[in-house]
Amino acid sequence: MEWDPTQFFRGDESIPPHPFVLLVLNHPINETALAILRKHALETVCADGGANWFFESAKSRGEESLDLPSTIIGDLDSIRPEVRTHYANLGVNIIEIDDEYSTDFTKSISHIRQNEEDILSRYAHQNGNSDERLRLSVLVLGGLGGRVDQAFSQIHHLYEVSQSQSQSQNQTQTQTQRNSDGKIYLISEESITFILQPGKNIIHVPRTNRPQPNQSSSSPQSEIISRNSKEEEFILEENVGIIPILGPARITISGFEWDVEDWKTEIGGQLSTSNHIRADTVQVQTGVPILFTLELARRLKRGAGLKS
Repeated sequence: MEWDPTQFFRGDESIPPHPFVLLVLNHPINETALAILRKHALETVCADGGANWFFESAKSRGEESLDLPSTIIGDLDSIRPEVRTHYANLGVNIIEIDDEYSTDFTKSISHIRQNEEDILSRYAHQNGNSDERLRLSVLVLGGLGGRVDQAFSQIHHLYEVSQSQSQSQNQTQTQTQRNSDGKIYLISEESITFILQPGKNIIHVPRTNRPQPNQSSSSPQSEIISRNSKEEEFILEENVGIIPILGPARITISGFEWDVEDWKTEIGGQLSTSNHIRADTVQVQTGVPILFTLELARRLKRGAGLKS
């Protein structure tokens, strides 16, 4: 399976990213990333209290009545009354689902998938693309800041949703078709996180701030040269984590500073939590689903726009 997590941030290129929807959770969001991702998002869905964060972000720019979400969905016990009234008066689609057996995260994902055909139909009409193999990618904003238990909850839901989608695709499509399907990425304050599936995973990581081949990775001077050579073009820092979330796993990886082959990794044992990217494309072979996380470049982290 191939992954291209930085495509959504490469707004200066002529080729648009894979069609995607933004999902805003009820957690602190990366406003810097939001400003970039909103330019190409087909729709923006707020999961209940995620509307509060979206509203505050738009209000900080004086655009709370112009920059609107497409849908607000959930049990609606977290959205502030004044925010709900504001968006209702502006005609935003607000859906209340009182179901204690599902979370606002999963309610939102279900809504996106149920309306996927209509969203993609509008996209195809606008772009002249009628590829029936396409599926929406979902970029989830928020989820790993704040309380630790809530962060684990979002990782749980990220895994749950990715596995449900993977199983559905395995039943109905060929591998060639699955490569054209949308994927789910969690965009937090400093990272991009997603679940790698069993087998060979090829991850495209261009524009990573890493030492050049003729530079020593341990040299402070190489870091300065790398940082100062067009820092505004970087999308990722070199740091990466490969985390076994289901128990022991055996992985083979290449394109990193520390490559390994058939290496056992587990919580309580050996972990690859601070490896470094050393190529524009890296590979991870695994027998079970594992969490993969990339560090965003400094300019794309939460609050970066305020610091500049």
